[in-house]
Parts: sequence; C-alpha cells; structure tokens
Amino acid sequence: MKVQGFLRLFWTTLVFGSLFGFIMNLLANPGYLVSHSWEAIVTALSYSSTWTGISMMGFFSYLIVHRVGLDIFRGPRLWNRVQVLLIVFALFDAVYLRMLAFDSGHMWRYVGEMVVLVVIAWLVAASKAKQTNASAFIPTLFLMIVITLIEWIPALQATDDIALLWPALATLVFANAYQVLMLHRFQQSGQQTSQSTGKKGKQMSTKSS
Repeated sequence: MKVQGFLRLFWTTLVFGSLFGFIMNLLANPGYLVSHSWEAIVTALSYSSTWTGISMMGFFSYLIVHRVGLDIFRGPRLWNRVQVLLIVFALFDAVYLRMLAFDSGHMWRYVGEMVVLVVIAWLVAASKAKQTNASAFIPTLFLMIVITLIEWIPALQATDDIALLWPALATLVFANAYQVLMLHRFQQSGQQTSQSTGKKGKQMSTKSS
C-alpha cells in the first residue's frame, strides 16, 4: 500500500471508529449525557478512541502475522486450516475462561455474545470475499473473531460489566470491519493515482522532447 493510502485508512478509521464508539458509549451509559459535564463527554470519547487505536494496532499486526503464516505453512491451504482451528479455540476460551473468572450463571450471555460476533464476522468475511476473491474469506473471519477477541482482553480482564464491555466490543468490531473492507479500495486508489501520475509524467516528457 502506498503511503497516501495508508494515511487515508489510518485517519478515516480513527475518526469513524471513535465516533461510532462514542455513540455506543452514550447508548450504554446515558449518565454521560445526564451529567451535562464536558468531562464525561471527553471520557466517553477517549474510551472510544482508545479502543479504535487498539483495533488499528491489531489489524496491522495481523497483516504481518498473516504474511508470516503463509511463509511458514507454505501457502494458504494449511494456513487457513490452522486459522480455523484457532477460531474455534478462541471462541471456546472466550466463554469458558470467563465462566471461570466471573460467574458460570452468565454462560448463555457469553455464548450469545460469541454467536453475534460469529454472525457479524461471517457477513463481513462474505462481503470481503465477494469484493475481492474467495481466498480472503478465512483470513477475514480470523481477523474479525480471533484478533477482535485478543483486542478485547484488556476489558475482559478488568470487568464483566455489560455497560463497559459491549461498547468496547462494538467499537473493535466496527473498526476491524471498516479496515478490512476498505483496505483493498485504498490500495486500488493508490495504484490508480500512481498510474495517472506516471502517465502525466510521460506526456510531459513527450511534449518537452
């Protein structure tokens, strides 16, 4: 990806992710608005921007991990199978370990959260595969599930409060989905820009000659 495309993806993700997370925080915690305090609003915005930043770090880290995985397993066939196993393992741990750490009586809530995550991840992966190619389905599914759950760990370690957990998860899911769905578009726009610049340069050199 060209530097211009990378910067566009970075700033648009930061802005849209922070705004989306800010809205989720307000919906989950109406007290931010009820208090009529600028400090509360700034706190909600800082939370959303923090989770968006974590999502961005996780996304670009996965791009590196994905390339390394392709090299280690010598192609996408075996690497995709490994990713599917990791997806199953991550979903199981997201339910089982939280039951051990907090309350086993909330098992169905934990399962419901993972079901919703899988459905959203499946839709995003299907959309990515349709826009690019079928080989993008498993990597996108892995990103939307495993990487999102890894990014969610700081919140899971701190609390089991829905009002804090769900806005964080929603922000991570939105930001990851936006990045993976926009990545190829920014890559294409960057290539088109470089090609048009090259054509203009050739035309200018031809005229000057």
